[in-house]
Amino acid sequence: MDPNSTISRKDIRDALVRAALKDEAFRESLLANPKFALERALGKTLPDRLQVVLLRETDNLMYIVLPKDFPDDAAHLTDDELENVAGGFLSADGNMASPPDPTW
Repeated sequence: MDPNSTISRKDIRDALVRAALKDEAFRESLLANPKFALERALGKTLPDRLQVVLLRETDNLMYIVLPKDFPDDAAHLTDDELENVAGGFLSADGNMASPPDPTW
């Protein structure tokens, strides 16, 4: 990795997941010591203050990760947007969708 390049956390997560799905040895390294595996993948030493936590989903366990920062416009919902959020579920494209199947 170019030491002067900038990469987002999302890009890093996506690349790590792709690599872990393709390479069993890397996946095992990531499971055993996520920070070390990330440092090796990036070719950089991460600051001591930075914690890296790996969570593995299962059939009965799903994680939702909120970003550390939200765009300024996300804090200012219109009345219609607020009603949509309060009154139902949003699909991936932001439109109202049917509630999830309660038998999940």
